[in-house]
Amino acid sequence: MMHLLFAGVGWTDIAVTLNRIAIGAFFMLSGFHKLFNAERHQTVVDELKALGVHAVGFNQWWVPLVEFAGGGAVLIGLLAPLAALGLLVIILVAIATAGRQRIALYKPIDEADRIDDWLYLPETLYAFMLIMVVSAGAGPYSLDAVILSLMNKPGA
Repeated sequence: MMHLLFAGVGWTDIAVTLNRIAIGAFFMLSGFHKLFNAERHQTVVDELKALGVHAVGFNQWWVPLVEFAGGGAVLIGLLAPLAALGLLVIILVAIATAGRQRIALYKPIDEADRIDDWLYLPETLYAFMLIMVVSAGAGPYSLDAVILSLMNKPGA
């Protein structure tokens, strides 16, 4: 019982896999809708313009393409740390632009409240989930694991 209280229930491989699947599915679906739904795409264009993002003509396609392709790669665990790193760059830019604007609207009352507001952003949670994939890899239930096992076979 004491081990459970201090070390948890175990199942780390399952937790890593579920984290990877959740964040990969989120980005893949988000990117898909931004690429293939005209209304959602226009919302992206309007937001990029409002945030003063440069090269809107390029970024209106690049950002959702990275979300879709990177999210799909993370979802299935194919070059997952690299794909998660690309998504992490996207989410850090989102935090620095749109996130910063939302924090200002929250009107934090002191520094502790400001920290709370930053941690309240969904993008912050996504960043931590992506850091998990970048640092831990895709886990044993992934295409990366299959590829690595084939590469490590004798005679390969």
